[in-house]
Amino acid sequence: MKQICLRLALCSLVLLFASCAAGFRSDWHQVVKEGPKPGVEGAWEGTWLSHSNAHTGKLRCVVGPDLGDGEHEFHYFATWKGFLSAAFKANHTVKEQKDGTYSFIGHHDMPKWAGGRYQYSGTVKEDRFQAAYKCSMDHGDFGMTRVRE
Repeated sequence: MKQICLRLALCSLVLLFASCAAGFRSDWHQVVKEGPKPGVEGAWEGTWLSHSNAHTGKLRCVVGPDLGDGEHEFHYFATWKGFLSAAFKANHTVKEQKDGTYSFIGHHDMPKWAGGRYQYSGTVKEDRFQAAYKCSMDHGDFGMTRVRE
């Protein structure tokens, strides 16, 4: 019975991540087609690196328009181990600095077994996006550049 429950849970997660990935791909193609935006908005692409276990992978992000009070939806898509991937959304509060850079902070909640609350902080300067993340099980950083196609 325990194995059946575990298999059902794993299948549910695979289906959830697959549907999230499909939604991300749709958002990605639309934003890339629209071209670069000012500030933090638009399509970003790069890599992430865990400082806890040295895992790494590709990372993409679609940053949406200001929802009010500097809040933007960041829609991430990450890969690891060459064949696993996940998409998730997190709202981040973005503030423009006097020097023209943007700083942001935010978080999103995952199940406890997946690290619980992930917290993010970072900066965007022109076409460079640098950030750090941490949760109860991991910490690392990621860097991306603005997509210009």
